[in-house]
Amino acid sequence: MNLVRFENPRYNVNRTLVDELFNNFLRNDYHENYVNTCGASPATNVFETEKEFKIEVLLPGFVKEDLQLNVHKNVLTVKVEKEEKENNEVYKYAHREFGAKNFEKKYRLPKSVDAEKISAKFENGILNIELPKKEEALEKEPLAIKVS
Repeated sequence: MNLVRFENPRYNVNRTLVDELFNNFLRNDYHENYVNTCGASPATNVFETEKEFKIEVLLPGFVKEDLQLNVHKNVLTVKVEKEEKENNEVYKYAHREFGAKNFEKKYRLPKSVDAEKISAKFENGILNIELPKKEEALEKEPLAIKVS
């Protein structure tokens, strides 16, 4: 009879994950590739009031000139393009977790939005888009009817 060493799979998986974590932490390409290929879009808040919708988009590292907004067939497109500076310096990232990446995000607008009156303001890295509702979409107060 031969004795075989038993390794609990649960502990083996944990050991592998920890080893991989530390190995990747010390390699530069893990985080740099993550930042370049993650395709993450910025954080967004959407609000609705009785008179309008409001969208807030978090865009740190961008300026107003990098933004492009347009509406076509009830779809609002927010696009950001920034020319990436070439790094001619001798520095190489030792650890990188963020970067200002170009993106495009689309929002399907409800038919109640008046596309002609959409306005946007960019301040402190936050894009505020106001989408007013059409007059007929606004909720009106109840009308009293006199009984004769």
